[in-house]
Amino acid sequence: MLKGRVKVSWIMAGFSLFLISLLTYIYYTYQTTRAEIMQSVDNRLLNAATSVKHILGEKYLIAVNQGNNVSFADYQNKSKQLSEFAQALDIAYVYSMILKDGKVHFSSSSYTQDDQDNGKVTQFLDLYPEATDANISAFYSTEPVFEISSDQWGHFKTIFIPFVDPINGKTYLTGADITIYNLNQQLKESVSKAAAMASFFFFIAILVSAIYIYLLKRSLATDSSTGFSNHIALEYYIKKSNAHHMQLAVIWVNEIEDINSFYGTEVGDKVMKNLLTHFKLRSSTNCYIYRLATNKIVLLAPKEMSNDEFTELVKTYNFNTPVLTDPFIYITLCAGIASGNKSLLLENAHIAALQAKEGRHSIVNYSKALHDVKTQYQYNVEMAKEVREAFDNNRIVPYFQPIVDTTTDKIVQYECLARMVTAQGEILKPDAFLNVVTRSRMDGLLTRTIFSQCVSRFRKTSICWSLNITAQDMLDPNLSEFIAYELKRYPHPGNITLELLETQAIANFSEVKAFIGMVKAKGVKVIIDDFGSGYSNISNVLKLEVDGIKLDGALIKQIVNDKDIYLFIEHIASFANQLGLKLIAESVENTTIVTALKKANVALMQGNYFAHPAPHVNTVTEEETIL
Repeated sequence: MLKGRVKVSWIMAGFSLFLISLLTYIYYTYQTTRAEIMQSVDNRLLNAATSVKHILGEKYLIAVNQGNNVSFADYQNKSKQLSEFAQALDIAYVYSMILKDGKVHFSSSSYTQDDQDNGKVTQFLDLYPEATDANISAFYSTEPVFEISSDQWGHFKTIFIPFVDPINGKTYLTGADITIYNLNQQLKESVSKAAAMASFFFFIAILVSAIYIYLLKRSLATDSSTGFSNHIALEYYIKKSNAHHMQLAVIWVNEIEDINSFYGTEVGDKVMKNLLTHFKLRSSTNCYIYRLATNKIVLLAPKEMSNDEFTELVKTYNFNTPVLTDPFIYITLCAGIASGNKSLLLENAHIAALQAKEGRHSIVNYSKALHDVKTQYQYNVEMAKEVREAFDNNRIVPYFQPIVDTTTDKIVQYECLARMVTAQGEILKPDAFLNVVTRSRMDGLLTRTIFSQCVSRFRKTSICWSLNITAQDMLDPNLSEFIAYELKRYPHPGNITLELLETQAIANFSEVKAFIGMVKAKGVKVIIDDFGSGYSNISNVLKLEVDGIKLDGALIKQIVNDKDIYLFIEHIASFANQLGLKLIAESVENTTIVTALKKANVALMQGNYFAHPAPHVNTVTEEETIL
């Protein structure tokens, strides 16, 4: 209902705009035409009145101005000449006047057929009782005088031109009239033409606009490379369709990117066009085909089509038949099918297609299992927003877990672990948000945030602390520069230990070694974290010139039950002792593991058996911290 009202409002606004534009155009045309007509009329009147003097002749005018009588025949002749002249110029009347005893008299005048029929022909020296002030004042003017007036002969626009007799100095007038009715008729015709022309052009504009909008919609809703409908047409159809339940398949062409990069996009478009044509020829009339993207097409069918029939339609393409023969190109497809409420169709089918591609299945139907995947997607989106807000509102904080020397039962160091405080106050461990941080490329921001807080917390203490750092952090020149600057200002850089993953360290060997050299030059210690989870090549570790090794927690948890792992840890402990490397065991959860580690000659331990990560360090043990 609201959308309908909006459309009606737009239509009314458009009509109002047209009406205002039309009236403005008509008014402008009226004023312009009126000015042109009046200018033309003034020129005609001026020419006509000026010509009266020449038609009457100097002899006639001198006789009149000197008060001499003019013969009836002579007057009749002049009147006839003036009448013929007025008729030729389409002027109502032309005449001459004199002022006698303060009264205006006609000394000559044209006449019309109506004047003759009605006995209104003006005679020589007839009084003009309707003379206006403008008429009388014209005798005393030096310029032509225009006026609009009415008398017994009609409603006129008039001009009076004063002339001075050269002999006696008396002033006489020559004049001309044109009926106002004729002027109004011309103006009405002009306005009518303007309205007709405006309406015509408006109709043409509406027609052209309608054709343009139709072609534009068709262009926007059509894939230019294949001629088939595109994603805009699909979304529009789903939105406007009266059917609330449908079936939709997203078909993914696996090789299209490779085809485009090897043969070019023109060949890739031919592949897609042939595939679209294949499905069009094999689908029913109530099934629609769209090109969704560069490598995807969509089949849309009504709910009345059985799921088996719809699935068989998707399967009709034979992978063993080339889609193009020049050059020979073969393709494979994977598809996701969804049915149900139209508002969720495209999203659900796309999730199913993605699962088909990742699982290397030909067809996957959207189900509850995939609904869980969709829920995970939504969770990831929400978590990404939550993480960003946590950074913006200083809700990324460090928690501290002690590393204990079991030979003295003293805390020698704290590891700083990132935690996120949600808007509701819940404390999240890295497992809940670290993947989002990595995907959002906020690793460096996380390291910078935790490092800054730890530097501020421990700057005025002698507490030793460690922090995890990634190879990506080391490869970031801005972050490396920031760490170097903070280390330069930190009073006891020898109390800081940076932990880096073994796998990342080896994968980016030269860059990591350069970074290690930089921080060690400032007194910072570096250890390899999660040793035993990746390459486990002690020679590579030695080449990095690190200060210690932290054993992977997965190994520690199995030390009691797996003899081989125990022997491996015992061997590493012996090797570290010989090389003077610090060896730390993490994920120590119980007394049994502590006993096994001591037996393997591992003294430094970390885990929930000793203390869970906490937002504060133990102030009692701070004084007992071993440097």
